[in-house]
Amino acid sequence: MISEPDDVGRSSITLFSEQAIVLRLKITLKILLTILTLLLVSELYSNGLSSLAIAMSSSIAILVLFYFWASPDTSSVIVGMVLWSIAVFITYACWLGNGIFDAIIFGFPCLLMLAIVLSGKLIFISLYSYLVGALCFFAFAQNNSLLTSALPFEGLSLWGRVFSYIVILTFFSVGVFYIFADIRKRFKNILQKNASLELGIAQLRRQSQFDQLTQLPNENRCKTDLESMLQQQKASGHILAFITLNVGNLHSIKMDYNHSICDEALKLLAKRLVSFVNDKTIIYRFQQNEFVILTHSMDYRGITRFADKVHQVCSQTYHVTDFDVSVLPNMGIALAPFDGSTMKLLRHNSHLAMHSKADYSFFDQDMAVKEQEKLQLTKALKNAVSNNELVLHFQPKIDLATDQIVAAEALIRWVNPDHGFIPPTVFIPLAEQAGVITDITHWVIEQSVLACKEWHKLGFSKLCIAVNLSAEDFKRGNLSTHTMSALHQADLPAHFLELELTESMLMDDIHYIQKQINELRAFGISFSIDDFGTGYSNLGYLTKFNVSTLKLDRSFVMNICHSTNELQIVKAIIEMSKSLGITNIAEGVEDKETASLLAELGCEMGQGYFWSKPLPQQEFIGLLSEKVGEVYI
Repeated sequence: MISEPDDVGRSSITLFSEQAIVLRLKITLKILLTILTLLLVSELYSNGLSSLAIAMSSSIAILVLFYFWASPDTSSVIVGMVLWSIAVFITYACWLGNGIFDAIIFGFPCLLMLAIVLSGKLIFISLYSYLVGALCFFAFAQNNSLLTSALPFEGLSLWGRVFSYIVILTFFSVGVFYIFADIRKRFKNILQKNASLELGIAQLRRQSQFDQLTQLPNENRCKTDLESMLQQQKASGHILAFITLNVGNLHSIKMDYNHSICDEALKLLAKRLVSFVNDKTIIYRFQQNEFVILTHSMDYRGITRFADKVHQVCSQTYHVTDFDVSVLPNMGIALAPFDGSTMKLLRHNSHLAMHSKADYSFFDQDMAVKEQEKLQLTKALKNAVSNNELVLHFQPKIDLATDQIVAAEALIRWVNPDHGFIPPTVFIPLAEQAGVITDITHWVIEQSVLACKEWHKLGFSKLCIAVNLSAEDFKRGNLSTHTMSALHQADLPAHFLELELTESMLMDDIHYIQKQINELRAFGISFSIDDFGTGYSNLGYLTKFNVSTLKLDRSFVMNICHSTNELQIVKAIIEMSKSLGITNIAEGVEDKETASLLAELGCEMGQGYFWSKPLPQQEFIGLLSEKVGEVYI
């Protein structure tokens, strides 16, 4: 089973096409026909219509038949028949003539040479054995006077023998020339194919080491260069900096413009980076938005000055066609040999440094410690749901006109036995990166609708529940199925559930997200935009997604009593939401003064620590009993 592919591979390697093989066969037949015709003329002139002349005529007729029968399908069969026909003819001619002393015996080596060129080993060996046997037979027959038609050697026609020898030697020479010309042609083809193959390999090798868009060396080339640069660094005692430059807003550029403009911006960025190339600095492009710079310096300050220049040059605006594109580069720096002596380690540590909020950062061991803690938290998070470590807290939403609780937002909390309380701002991003946020969201929806159903059973039958979603929740495509299943199991009508979206979430695959939102809205579930005003603030999304509630971000709400600008922003958002028929709710209300001002501005609902912090289920039910009283009973 294993050897079959090799056999197939070997049999598929040919130097000549089928048409070329047929052409060679026909050329050989023409040469043989010419030889036989000349010999036939000589025989007829010398001896008339003899037995040998008849044999020659028959052979010529057979070869003519083979010539017209030759094709790609029959060439292999005809080659064998031609060779054996000539072998039989030569043997017969020798028998009629003078045996091994006949001039036509020189046809034997010519025949073997043709067998080498035209056929395979089997035919050649069989012909060789036959010809050796024929020679032995003629020698035996000559000694025992069995060749009755043979003439004494001295009685042979001198000029007849000379003419026969000349014919045989001439065509033997032509055959030799033809064979070696054929060999030269084969080797020439081999050399041409080899040259083409070497050129193709060189091109592939270059493509494998250079980025096709920017023509910069790529990751494969960097691996090779880094080894030699590390050796130079050891010998010189200089510092080798492994700098990772990441275009942080590349996705935004694609969304705001298009892919071609994004590619042109990357080309311009590459040109600016190339301006830093010298005998100490090399620029590489690894992935879509990742560039790597290897540079030598005598000390740390030299690397700092270099990083300052690179960041300053790369942060300038790029003019692409009719647009001015801004690139936001993030840079992380790892130093060899202090931060690693292999590409894997240096790249990893430069990535850790790149995640800092600064324009550029140098790696330090604290980053590695934090990453290890992050990995441990991620591992623990994957088992948090099954270990019942997650709990829900509920923060009330207040009707500012009646000061009554009309809804609540479900907020997740995580208490791990080993790490204690982990804030949502820490573990939610980890959950998104680890791919477990969807499972957590499903759990939150299930527990939230069950909690809401319990409120209704206790008499608070008008309360709604709001759940935050992540962009990752839409990627599996089963959000509507799971949500409706949870509502069905809790026996809660769909209009009591509100799903909260963020503006940035709507930038990812808008059509796919809109399809799922429309499915959920068709069942009666409502949607709200969370943290409005902090993202893209695209008003088209409010109508496109048929949003029912707009949540004012706490960053605006908290300072409206002290900041005229933020007061005007909040006022404008409230007026806009009313004109669109969208309910508005203010987050982050911390005091009575802010709550009163929001009510005066026409804000409909409020949420914040002024009324209550997020509470566990039983404490929240106690708050309902205290705050709502008989309103919902």
